[in-house]
Amino acid sequence: MKKVAVLMMCVLMAGSVSAAYYVRGEFNNWGNDYDTLMVDDGDGTFSATVGSLTPGVYTEFKVAVGDWSSAWPSSNSKTIVDAAGEITFHFIPGAAGDGWNPAADRVGYDDPGQFGWEVIGSFEGWAGYGMTDMGGGMYSATYNVATAGSYEFKFREAGTWDGLQIGDGGFAHNQGNIWITTDSDNQDVLFELDLPNGRWNATVVPEPATLLLLGLGSLVAIRRRK
Repeated sequence: MKKVAVLMMCVLMAGSVSAAYYVRGEFNNWGNDYDTLMVDDGDGTFSATVGSLTPGVYTEFKVAVGDWSSAWPSSNSKTIVDAAGEITFHFIPGAAGDGWNPAADRVGYDDPGQFGWEVIGSFEGWAGYGMTDMGGGMYSATYNVATAGSYEFKFREAGTWDGLQIGDGGFAHNQGNIWITTDSDNQDVLFELDLPNGRWNATVVPEPATLLLLGLGSLVAIRRRK
C-alpha cells in the first residue's frame, strides 16, 4: 500500500509541474546552437529574454516543446532586435476566452520601439492608417468606414510590407488578411494590437441609435424583472 501511495504522489507531483517551453528561431539556429528555455511567470504566462544580438535585425521564431511535437504559431512568427540588442518573448498557452484573437496559444514579444504600427486594408485603399502608441506594446486606432460592407485588413510595421505583419494566423508572419464587416455607413471600427500578449482585436462600434435601443431594451428587461 505504501508503494502505491508513493507512486500516486509522484504522478500527482509530475502532473503539477509546468510544461517546458523553448523559443527557437533564426537567432539561435532553431535551437541547434542553444535552447532558450522560457521561465514560468507564475500567472499562466511564460517569457524569455535573449541578448547580445545585433540591433535592428529581423528574426523568425517559434515557441515549442522540447521534441518539437507541438509548436506555436502554426507558421513562424517574426520580430526585430531592439536597440539594446535584446528580444523578450512571451507565450500564453491554452484558451484565452477574452474575445481577442487568436483565441488560444498566444505568442508575443516586447515592443522593440523602433517604429510605429498601422492598420492597412481595403476600407482605406491599402494606404495604411497610423495607430496610436498606448504604451507597453499596446497600439490602437479608430477608423470611420464610409460604406457598409465586408473588408480585408492587416496590421503591419508602418510604411512597409518588408517588415513585420500580423494577419489571420495570429502572430504568424505573412499570413492571410483578416476580414471585418460593418453594418451601416460611416461606422467606426476600433483596431487594437497588444504585442506582449500576442493578441489583436477589431471591434465594430455600434451606432448611437443602436446603443439607445440596447439601453432601452435593458430598461425594459429591468422593469419586467421588477
